[in-house]
Amino acid sequence: MLASNLSLNLVELGHFCAYLAMMVALLQGVSPIAAHYLRQPRLAQLSVNASAAVFLLTTIGGLSLIHAFVTSNFSVQYVATNSNSLLPIFYKVAALWGGHEGSLYLWVWILTLYTLIVGWRGRRQYPEHLPPILAVQGWLIVGFFGLILFLSNPFDRVFPAPPDGNDLNPLLQDPGMVFHPPLLYLGYVGFSVPFAFAMTALLTRWRSELWIGLIRRWTLIAWGFLTTGILLGGWWAYYELGWGGYWAWDPVENASFMPWLLGTALVHSITVQDRRRMLHTWNIFLVISTFSLSLLGTFLVRSGVLSSVHAFAVDPGRGAYILAFMTVVLAISFGIFMVKGRYQQAEEEITSLMSRESLFVWNNVLFTVACGSVLLATLYPLALDAFSGQKITVAAQYFNAVMVPLFLALMLLMAVGPLVPWRKAKLDRLRLRLLWPFVIGIATAVSVILFFPPVHWTGPVAAGLALFAFSNLVIDYARAVSQRRVQLKEPLGRACYKTVLASRRHYGGMTVHFGIVIIALGLTGSGLFRTEATVSMAPGDVVEIAGERLRFEGVRELQGSNYQAIQGRLTLLNSGRVLLPERRRYMRQEAPMTETSIDSTMARDVYVVLAESSDRNKWAVHVYVNPLVRFIWTGGFIILLGILLSLSVYRRSRAEKVAAAARPAG
Repeated sequence: MLASNLSLNLVELGHFCAYLAMMVALLQGVSPIAAHYLRQPRLAQLSVNASAAVFLLTTIGGLSLIHAFVTSNFSVQYVATNSNSLLPIFYKVAALWGGHEGSLYLWVWILTLYTLIVGWRGRRQYPEHLPPILAVQGWLIVGFFGLILFLSNPFDRVFPAPPDGNDLNPLLQDPGMVFHPPLLYLGYVGFSVPFAFAMTALLTRWRSELWIGLIRRWTLIAWGFLTTGILLGGWWAYYELGWGGYWAWDPVENASFMPWLLGTALVHSITVQDRRRMLHTWNIFLVISTFSLSLLGTFLVRSGVLSSVHAFAVDPGRGAYILAFMTVVLAISFGIFMVKGRYQQAEEEITSLMSRESLFVWNNVLFTVACGSVLLATLYPLALDAFSGQKITVAAQYFNAVMVPLFLALMLLMAVGPLVPWRKAKLDRLRLRLLWPFVIGIATAVSVILFFPPVHWTGPVAAGLALFAFSNLVIDYARAVSQRRVQLKEPLGRACYKTVLASRRHYGGMTVHFGIVIIALGLTGSGLFRTEATVSMAPGDVVEIAGERLRFEGVRELQGSNYQAIQGRLTLLNSGRVLLPERRRYMRQEAPMTETSIDSTMARDVYVVLAESSDRNKWAVHVYVNPLVRFIWTGGFIILLGILLSLSVYRRSRAEKVAAAARPAG
């Protein structure tokens, strides 16, 4: 009884703290404005202290919800809807973001965390501009808490409390979905920091060359989390959904892909501004647009306008609030940009089309066109349905026809760009540096045509460009190592290590490019050379597909913690390894699920799904042989290493240098 009362009291405490966090966030947003109009600078400092209080209060609310899940407090409506007494503790904690209300709370919790870190770092690095930055963050927090507390409240109670919960969606009872949403939200919400900096710069006429270096790390961190979240979501879809693929151009997948595209353009564009003091206004536009697309993703997933395995079905009132909130943010931010953006004009111009900054501009153009194409194909069916009632679906063929050529062009720029110097390239020297990589790329494309006929034209082109880019990366690094050995007389191992250490930011970017090349090879192999078959198998039957031989051994029944399963057993005769696909039925929801079994090597995946039984002795089995899929996940890991390498070096921005110079000695 005492434990039950404690759990009830903790929920009420968390609920109260959430309301209090909203009030303090309102103070955080209002105090810099009041300080400006009342000419009382001390009032602005309230926002700094408020940012810490908001995070603390939001954390208390979040921990109270987690405690309610762990203790199976089914008097909380959200817990009763998304948990069950038999649910493993691992998934009870993750159930916080397993539904609409809790996922929004996780969003605002992460937003308060970013705000806390910005406040902590800003006290010394940009103290004069910190209050308005926190004010922007504060108003965003107020907007999301308004949605949570008045329309999507995870603290709502139900009386009498049911004896047991409805259970977490079986699709989400998977380790991949434990980590995928938080990583994705860390990416989405991370772009709010550059957004707050951009709004502050426009309102205070903060010169962009003084603050652009400050947001480079924030942008890279957000982009890294979003990249990892998207790849983890693809990995989950691959082994959990049982259709043999990892990306279906689902509208909700597109909702995360669009900010990734513009975020990638922003990462490159910031480099141009940092090195050449150009693209100032364009970067502010990219910052606003990237965060706006993050808000759009929230609307698409939670408004109920989409039907998707990834979407939350909610009532129209919540969707209307999110749409109104998004419209207000876009109208205010782009309105300020239109009025104040002229004060952020560039100071230099592109002097040569054959220069690194010129190629970076083309990089931005292609990423923006790609984002616009995905945005059009995602929103057009919704607009058509809203205005005419006609329902259509944009098929994957459209996306492939539009996006594949764009990405091939981007891979060409990625291969050539790092070798082209700033301002102007010497064409003779550039041709010499590109000669051998070009020969390797052509040889690769010809080999694909000769050894894998018939093949779609994108196969040899993609493989050739990937090896062209890879060769450029390797030769460029080998040249730098060789020069270091000649100059400093270092042994090979030390020269390799010191070359990277001396230019971590550059080689971090090159490592990311290397990861992209590996992913490109994986996408090409698995997309163009996949083989699949559906067969009816009795124990002892053997199926041969793409050189792989599998023998069906039979099935057995299993009992899980909250599900019953029929597990098939197949032996891969080529290697002797065993595959164990399952058909599960979760007892509380009576939901049938398939669990795939995959034998994976760097060369191919043998992917097996156990389908329905045609009679007592025979079972339908779906078998896929997917070449090079592991390249995709390996490339993602390499990208993560490259991001960490880039972030490991810290170079003070001009704003920090100015602040340090103005700070009194001692």
